[in-house]
Amino acid sequence: MYIITNGYQFIFNRMIMKSLGVAWIWMLCMAPSATVTAEEVTAYFDVMRRTAQVDHVREQQLLAMPSGELMRQLVPYYADTLVSIRQKAFHLTYRKGVQGGTSVERTVAVKNLLTGCDDADGGVTGQILRYLQEFSVTDFDDECRSVINGKLSRSGMPHYRELVLLAGYVGTGKDELNRLLFNAGLPERHRWYVSLALSRMGDALRTTYCVNRVRKLPVDSDVTAYVLPDLVYTRQKEAIDYCVALLLDDTLLCDSQNPDVSEKISCAYLIIPLLAPVIADFPVAVDVSGDIAGDYRQALPKAREWLREKKEYKIVDTTF
Repeated sequence: MYIITNGYQFIFNRMIMKSLGVAWIWMLCMAPSATVTAEEVTAYFDVMRRTAQVDHVREQQLLAMPSGELMRQLVPYYADTLVSIRQKAFHLTYRKGVQGGTSVERTVAVKNLLTGCDDADGGVTGQILRYLQEFSVTDFDDECRSVINGKLSRSGMPHYRELVLLAGYVGTGKDELNRLLFNAGLPERHRWYVSLALSRMGDALRTTYCVNRVRKLPVDSDVTAYVLPDLVYTRQKEAIDYCVALLLDDTLLCDSQNPDVSEKISCAYLIIPLLAPVIADFPVAVDVSGDIAGDYRQALPKAREWLREKKEYKIVDTTF
C-alpha cells in the first residue's frame, strides 16, 4: 500500500494519531517499527479491501502480536474510507484489549475505541459502544471518563442510550445527566435510561423511580427479557431485591425459550441468568451463552434455598 522508511513512519504515525485524537503512551510510540509486522497488517486489510473476506488465520496471527505494536499499526485504519475496514480495525482493537494483557494495555484499547464513537457511520458507533461494555470499570481512567462525559451533550448521536448507560457504568457525567433529566421536553424513553444511569451512580431517588415503574408492570416473558435486565444493570440493592423477590415467587409464569415447548415455565428460570453474574458466590452458574449451566432442574431449588438463607448478599458492580 505504501513504503515508508523508519523515520518517516514515525512522523506519519504521529500525524495520524494527532488527527484522530488517539491516546497513546509515549514509550509505545517510540518503539521501533517492525517491518514484517507492518506488512502483515497491510496484507490483512488488503485482502479485505479486494475480496470483502476476512483471513481468519492471519487475524489470529495479528492478535498474537504485542499489544502496543498491533495498536500502533491499526491507527491508520480507524480513518479508512471503507466502513468495513474501520469496523474490523476497531474489532481487532477490542479483541486484543479484552483478551488480557496489562492494565495499561487495556486502557489504551479503551481510549482508541472511544475515538470511534465519532465515526460517521452509526453502525460503527453502536458496535464500539457494545465493545466498551465488556471492559472492566477499572480499564477506564480519568481521561476516558472525561471523553465520555464530553459526548453526553450530543443527545442526537447514534446509539445515545448505550452512551448514557456506559457513562453510568464508569461513573461520569452526573451533572449533564441531571440537566437532561429536568428538561421538560425529554422523551419518556430517554428519561428511563438517564434514570438508570444515575441509579447506577448511586442516586437513590432514581433507583426508587425505576423500581416503582417496573413494579407496575405485569411480570411476563417480555418484562423478564427486556425490562428486568435494566434493573439488574443499576446494581442497586433495591432493584436487585425486587428481582430476587420475583425469582422466589412460585406463581409467575413465562413462555419457554424453547420453541418446541408450548407450556408455561416459571419466570424464575429466566431470572436466574440475570442474577447469577451480579450476585457474588451465587450457587448457579451460567455458560458463555448466558444459559443455566449444569443440572437445569436442580438450578431453581438450589438458587431459591441459597437466596432465602443469604439475606445480605454482595452485588458485583465491576462489570457492565
